[in-house]
Parts: sequence; C-alpha cells; structure tokens
Amino acid sequence: MEIFLLVFTILIGYLFISLIKKKRLKKQIPIALSFLQEIENRKKEYFTDTSRKEIMMKYKVFYESCIKNSSSNTLNQFNQVYSHLDKRIVKWNKEYVQRELKQNDSFFSNIDGKSLDDQQRKAVVIDESNNLILAGAGSGKTLTIAGKVKYLVEQKKVSPDEILLLTYTKKAATEMEDRIKIKMNIPVESMTFHKLGLRMITQKREQHPNVSDQLRKNILDFFEREILTNPILMGKVIHFFSYYINVPQDYEDYDNLGDLYTHQKTTSLETIKSKFEKDINALKQDKFTIAGEEVKSIEEVIIANFLYLNGIEYEYEKIYPYPSPDPYRKRYQPDFYLLEYDIYLEHFGISENNRTPWLSSIEEDKYLEGMKWKREFHASNQTKLLETYSYYNKNGVLLYKLESLLKKNGVKIQPRNLQDIYKQIYITQKEKDRDFGEIIKLIQTFIGLFKSMGNTADDFKGIRSEILKNEAHLFMKDRNLLLLSIIESIFTYYQAELKVSEAIDFADMINEATSLIEQNQVKHPMYKYIIVDEYQDISFSRFKLIKALRDRTQAKIMCVGDDWQSIYRFAGSDLQLFIDFERFFGFTKQLKIEKTYRNSQDLVNTAGSFVMENKNQFKKRLTSPKFLEQPIVIYGFDKNFSLAFEKALQDILNHHGENSTVLILGRNNYDLNRIEQLENHLFTTRQIETKTIIQYKKHPKMAIEFLTVHRSKGLEADNVIVINLENKTSGFPNKISDDSILSYVLTDSDDFPFAEERRLFYVAITRTRNKSYLIAPQQNSSIFVEELVKELRIPFQVVTNEESIRQYPKCSHCKTGTLIIRENKTSNQNFIGCTNFPNCTQSFKDLTLIKDQVICPNCKGYMHRRKGKYGSFYGCSNYPYCTSTLKVELVTSTP
Repeated sequence: MEIFLLVFTILIGYLFISLIKKKRLKKQIPIALSFLQEIENRKKEYFTDTSRKEIMMKYKVFYESCIKNSSSNTLNQFNQVYSHLDKRIVKWNKEYVQRELKQNDSFFSNIDGKSLDDQQRKAVVIDESNNLILAGAGSGKTLTIAGKVKYLVEQKKVSPDEILLLTYTKKAATEMEDRIKIKMNIPVESMTFHKLGLRMITQKREQHPNVSDQLRKNILDFFEREILTNPILMGKVIHFFSYYINVPQDYEDYDNLGDLYTHQKTTSLETIKSKFEKDINALKQDKFTIAGEEVKSIEEVIIANFLYLNGIEYEYEKIYPYPSPDPYRKRYQPDFYLLEYDIYLEHFGISENNRTPWLSSIEEDKYLEGMKWKREFHASNQTKLLETYSYYNKNGVLLYKLESLLKKNGVKIQPRNLQDIYKQIYITQKEKDRDFGEIIKLIQTFIGLFKSMGNTADDFKGIRSEILKNEAHLFMKDRNLLLLSIIESIFTYYQAELKVSEAIDFADMINEATSLIEQNQVKHPMYKYIIVDEYQDISFSRFKLIKALRDRTQAKIMCVGDDWQSIYRFAGSDLQLFIDFERFFGFTKQLKIEKTYRNSQDLVNTAGSFVMENKNQFKKRLTSPKFLEQPIVIYGFDKNFSLAFEKALQDILNHHGENSTVLILGRNNYDLNRIEQLENHLFTTRQIETKTIIQYKKHPKMAIEFLTVHRSKGLEADNVIVINLENKTSGFPNKISDDSILSYVLTDSDDFPFAEERRLFYVAITRTRNKSYLIAPQQNSSIFVEELVKELRIPFQVVTNEESIRQYPKCSHCKTGTLIIRENKTSNQNFIGCTNFPNCTQSFKDLTLIKDQVICPNCKGYMHRRKGKYGSFYGCSNYPYCTSTLKVELVTSTP
C-alpha cells in the first residue's frame, strides 16, 4: 500500500510538472517564433551591430528563462540562434554582401560613367551603423561616395532628403553637388559644416549671425597695439622669444655630436642683440656693422639674450689676447667676453656628473681635457673665467644660475627698455622675422583647438594645473606656462573683440549649433544617412555636431578619409578622432579603398613606407596599375638652386612636353620668394583669381602653378616639384608647428616626432601623376630627404655641375658632418673641414684624406702620413690622445 501511494504521488507530480511545462511551452513558443521571424526580416538587409544589441536586449530575459533542451524544435532553434547570434550575423552579412554585389553588378559598373572596383563596391554595399572608409591618395573616394548615394536612392529607395552629405570646403561641396545632383540627377544636398551650423543658428535666432574669421588679424592687432599698453605682458613676450622660442633636447638623448648639430640647425640661433642692432644699422645704412649674430647652441642664445636684455655689453667668441704655447691648439676664442668687466664666460656642455655621454670615449677625453686647459690658461694669464653648464638648462635653472654668478662677480644688472626692443623687432621687423610668424600660427592653432574642444576662459586653469602636474622637465614646464599665459591674454582679447562686434567665430557657431540639436531646439530632416568626406580633418566640435545629429535621428554614419593625409591641425583637426573612431562612435565597420589611380606603384611603395614610420596610423597596402621607374627624384645643389630647379623643369619638358601641368609646392607661402628672387630672372609670377601662376620665359606655354602643400591637398598634376627642403626652423619639416603646447588641447597627442609634418610631406609627393622632383641642398638638407636617401635608397643627384660631396668621408669628430675642402681666407691655403662648421671645427691639412682614408685601428679616427726619424709613417689625427701608428707599407687605404 505504501509503495502504491509513493508511485501514485510520483505519477501525479510528473503529470503536474508536465502540465506546467506544456503551459510554459505554449507561452514561450510564440515568443520564440516572434524572435525567429524578426531575425528573418532583419537578415534581408545588412544586420547592424545596433540591431544585434536591440534584439539581444529585447529577448535577454526570455532567453534566461527559456526551456533548454526542449521537445520543441522552435525553442531549441531559438536557443541555438540567440546563443550564437554574433557568429551567425557575420555569416549572414557576408552572404548579404555577396548577394548585393552579384545582383547589382551592372549597376556598379556605371557610376557616373565609371566602374567601381571591388573594394569600392563593398564600401557601398556594407551598411553598418558606423562605417569608416580608409581611402588612399588618388583611390577615387569621391566616386565611392557618389556610388553610395546612387545605390541608396535607386536601389534601396532612400529619399534624397534623408541623406546628408558633409564636406569641409565650399569648393568640395560644389564639386560633390555637381557630380551627384547635376550629372547624376540625384537631388541630394551637399553642404559644408559651416553652412549646416549657420542654418541651425539662423533658424533659432530668426536672423543671420555675424560670423567672424578675424582670429589671425586679432592676434596681430594684439601684438601690434594692445601689448604696448601692458609692460608686464610685453616682458613675457620678449622673454619667450629670448629664452624659450627654441625647444632643447637633453644632451644625453643624442648618440653623437652630429645629431646635436642637426637639431641646432633647426633652431633659431640669432640673438636679440643681432635682431635689434641689425635693423638700427640698416636704417643708418651702415654696411660695416654686424649682418646677424648667430651663436652655436640654444643655450648660448639664452645666455647672449640675457646679457643683452640686462644691459651687459658682450662680444661673442672674441679672440683671446694671449697666444697659446701649445702648437696643437687653434687660437682660443672664449664663448663670451664682457667688455666693461674684462670677464670671460664659457658655457660647457657637460652633465651633472661631469661627463659627455653623447661623445665617443676619446672625444670625451679631449673635451674634458680642453675644459681643464682653458681653466689653467686663464689662471696662467690672470684673466677671470666664469662657467655655466648644459645641465643648468636641463634643470631649468640656467637663467637663475647665470644671474647669481654675474652678480657675485660684480656685474651690474641694468635691464634695457623693453618697449624699444619690442617695437624695433616685433613691430618694425615682424614681416622679416619668421620665428614671429610661426608663433602667430601656433597661437592661432592653439586657440582653434581650444575652442573646438568647447573650452572657455576658465579652462586655462585646468591646463595650467596639468602642466604643473605632468611636465617633469623644468625648462619645458617654465616654457609652457609662459606661453600659456601669453595665449590666455590673447584669447581674452579675442573674445572681447568678438563681443564688441556682436560676432561669433566658426568654433562658436559649430558649438552653438550642436547645443541646439542636443536640446531639440531646431528642426532638421530625419536623416537616415550622414556621409562625411575628408573625415581625417575632423575637429572635436565638428565631431560633436555629427554625433548630436546621429543621436537625434538614429542615422547611419559613413565617414571617408585618409589618416595619412591628416594635415589641418592648425585649423582644429584632431587625428585621434579618426584613429579611435570606434571609441567615439561605437561599433564600427572599417573598410579600405587601396587601389590608386594617380600614382605609380613605385611611388606608392616609397611614400607608404615613409609615412608609416609613424605606427600610430592605419596600415594600408595601396596598389596601382601604373609602373614608373624612379618616380621620386632628388635633385641636389650646393649653391646653385636656380640650375637644379631648371633641370627639373627641363626633365619634365623632355618627357612630357610644354603642355604638361606642373605644381611647385612649398612648405610656406614665402617659399615662392625663392623663385621670384632668382638672379637669372627667368621666372615671373602673377595672380589669376586664387591661383599663383609661374611663367617660365624659356617655355611660356608650360602650365606651372605655385601652391603651399596644404593648399595642394586634393589636387594633382602631371608632375610635382617640391622646394624648401632645408633643415631649418621654417623648412620642411617645419619645427614650430609640432609644438608640445598643443598636446594640451588635443584628445590624445601623438608623440612621434614631426608626425603631422611627415603626413604633409606624404601629401606633397603624392600629388603627381608621374614624378615628384625634390630640390634639396646637399649640405643641411631636410631630415625627410636624408631619410629617403638612407632608408629608402632614393639616389641624391647633384645636377648643377657642382662637386658632389655625398660620397666624401664623414667627420670622425661629430660623426654626421662631411669632410670637404675649404679655403683659409687669411692664408688662402686649402684645408679639409667639416660641413657642420662652425659647430664642428675638425680640420686636417692633408688634402688626400678626401679620396684616400686610413682608419686608425684603435680609436677609428683618421690617420695622417707623417715623417719621423726613421722615415714616413701613419699617425692618428687624435694625437696625443691616441698614439697609434702604422707603417706605410702595411697600410691599405679605404677609398
């Protein structure tokens, strides 16, 4: 009986549970069917990540409670699909893309009379919520955008007014509209960010806002007028230009002296004394005064400027009045001589532990022994020597130590009238002083980026705190704080000027339009697609505008651009918004268009290798159906730039004739002066609307146009000639445009040296359909040119009938200079000297060293043929620090 009751109870329990399961099944099956039907519907189109998240969230609770391993095929199918939805979506999307490509093959073969390639077709068909298209130079991105619009309207039946096309310039918007609206007869509106922002604000205010583009003018006005009424601010500006215009690197960062000299060539080493007195003397027409005093290092500039600004008369490298008894030493020229006090000042390049790790062992011994000799020589002649050291500047105390040292030794500090200096240099000479011009650009860039981030005057405090907290290098901390203080004053003045004129600038307009959209205070079409051209130039404010529109309309985003061509940071662009696209927009499908229709494959390979030295960019493997031998040509010269320039034009004439187009590209607007001022007067320039046309008198039919590289973006020509390839502050790369102060107004700064300048160079050499000619001096050429020669094996051809020194031996002292034959102007005798002179004073009397070098087996210096008691032998040039000798008959020279 008990057994019967137990079995009965179990049976009843089983039946009860079965009944409950059936009821659950009955309830769950319709939900599962709904899910599966929804999946089937979404599979018909591209299954976006947004859709995936929506459906996963919608059925999340149901999935957690759903019966597993059910007798119902429907529930089992639901569990299977839901749990593996990610993988299935990848498969479905792949099938969808293949299906669309096949069904629309003939459609894609005629987009504005052209056929899309495979990558372009995929970029059109793939329809993720966020799409980033990486389009290489000359790869047909505009055609791809046109194909996308045509596909959406004609194949997917999207209304034209549901598509927003955004471009950066009015010209680009007009070209896009001409192609899509007029040629393809699709009434999609293409507009600039400026026009979009203006439309939103005008709608809200019911009147057109006054939009100012006077930032540069206001900055110049501030320096010309406003600053004269503010002595404290004037002092800050003069101190910045005197002590902080150059950014030094720690000596310990250099592998050798040559690297240090290379960096110093990119800096401004002309002293304040020179700039002030040069113009005064020019006014007096005194031709016998200094033409420009340049010192040898950044630290010497700081010292010279301190002395001058504080009324201490000095003479730079005055010959010491006492001859040296040491026949191996040259005439001694101490760094500074203080005229009124009969005091000498030497600045020694040593570290805190009295070492020079940037020198070889033997060169360090020579330098330290030289210091000792100078001290003893002054002592023996009873002349006073004061000393400063490089590590003072590294520690941010050079000025403090110098002032203390001078006062301790009776030197009076008598500051000069700063207003006189300021008026003479930064008002009278502002057009001539390129450092001043570059700083104006830097301030303009900073303010543009600052406002683009949505910052106000109060946010300067935050940046100041960030500098104090994060900048470990004391010199850089002082420098950036001083520069920030100057910029803050200019920003305050600029904002006040906007208020007085009842105007807003472009950044204000974009920020205000974004706010109106976010707060739903303006009407706009419910866009389904937002397509952005040249997205690599995006600024933070423009990004926020796009995102606000996307969030309000749930539109899909398609951004097209090339991070390798991001060159408009001075206008507010922030490359990290492109590089970290997914971080800012959410899940993204990234596609590439890598077939270029402009450049040859050899040029694409070289240019790609060059720009990708900076790994903080997307990898692309550009291909081209064109093949051309040596598409990048370096034409070198020693002094005859004119002939090298003409040789490039002649080569173009020989291969392409007079009817070919030529772009002359300079890093800066004033690079055109180099051509206009040529002594042969073969070139004249004229303005035709916005174009600068160069006429070559020998061949007047040639279509030659000058542009800065920035303005050449998006253009192309049969051939390109790039000029101003010198290693100097305003050369290529331009050394001020990458200033570290900008890192405080970017979303994430790029620490790679000259990152944007490298991309700008890439833009320059990829404007050509055939060849790019680089006109470069063989001495002190651009570090980019040297990289092409050394790393990418591009030949450096001296084409001016001047002697090529590229194969001459390197200087054993500084390691990077080249040994050349020079003439002693006093004795008219030839000798061998280093191209890094006057920084490197290495010299040799034996002229055969140019063609025939014997390397010392001990110290790797050069050996000279000498005569001794027992005949000729080879002795080391580093004697007496190296006493190695070799027998003449045992020597095998190194040609």
